Amino acid sequence: MKDVAIENPLHLLGRLRLGREEYCQRLLTMLIVGGPYPRWNRRTRPSPQGAAFLRSLDELSFGPTEWNGPPLFVDEFELRPRHDDEQGGAPDYAVLWNERLWMIELKTERSSHRQGQLSGYYTLADHHHPGLAVDLTYLTPPLTFTPPASRDGSRFAHVTWTRILPLLEEIWGEGTNVERHVLTTLRAALESIGSNWSDWRAQRVGVRRDEPPAVEDTAMTLAEATARDGRQRAVDHPTADLDQLQHLRLTLRQAIRTSPEQSPIRHVMPWLWSATTSGGTALTASGHDTGFELRLSRYQKPVC
Repeated sequence: MKDVAIENPLHLLGRLRLGREEYCQRLLTMLIVGGPYPRWNRRTRPSPQGAAFLRSLDELSFGPTEWNGPPLFVDEFELRPRHDDEQGGAPDYAVLWNERLWMIELKTERSSHRQGQLSGYYTLADHHHPGLAVDLTYLTPPLTFTPPASRDGSRFAHVTWTRILPLLEEIWGEGTNVERHVLTTLRAALESIGSNWSDWRAQRVGVRRDEPPAVEDTAMTLAEATARDGRQRAVDHPTADLDQLQHLRLTLRQAIRTSPEQSPIRHVMPWLWSATTSGGTALTASGHDTGFELRLSRYQKPVC
């Protein structure tokens, strides 16, 4: 693998205003795939080192497990909503075989634990991937929560970050210069859990940015503009993950639905554009990078 394939982690930290959770995910993903951060929901082969890490995490989660051939790896695994009024889901990682789906959800902030999120992943995975054995690993700081209810043919494991640090060091501690730099930065970010992330970030990139406007307000302003002129628009949200985009779609849909009946905005539909399934090209920089963006389109009849 060429060192230039992986983005410098400090450049990434300065280029995007990522939270700690998203930053750690991107660093770990680049190590697993042995290259640039991929578009969301794209099925790729992990590097040999990435496969070795995943196998170790699998054994840590569920004990010795027979792998039926090399798996596919997905960052931001899309589980579409079953209807327009459902959010949908997006586990941070998925590892896929013909007979098994293993989902991995990463958390660095205890406050980001969301009730019903894990059980929702099982429900949507069973719906979209019937016949597969479905497992889920929850990788977090020390955290007290109620695990999802047990399900036939499914397994659940809670693993803390401290338990995988030795695995990371074993796999990439003697890697290339870039891999070791990514590993060192990832460890430092993980060790910062519980501290102020804005301070940690500012110490490394030398700048503290003002908080941007709430993305919900920005999205509603774009929806109102589309209601007036009919031009399709997209929300540029570079710090979001796919789960957050799904949540934003549903939040915006609900806000539009509560508008006055004769309001033009009732004709605007928020929807998720995917580079893989929707056709066309991205309208935003974040859509180009990730392959997903929230679109706003006006229709002749009210849609929300």
